[in-house]
Amino acid sequence: MILAELEDQRRWDEAFARSPDMLAKLATETMSEYRAGKTQELDPDTL
Repeated sequence: MILAELEDQRRWDEAFARSPDMLAKLATETMSEYRAGKTQELDPDTL
């Protein structure tokens, strides 16, 4: 089980490393929406 989780984490790390420009763009868009009041707090109980 732990080995599978480590493998999943490695795959995520590799995927993020291949797309830093896209991640930066998404972060910029997200912060713009937050500052404009277009976001809402996540309620885990409603997921």
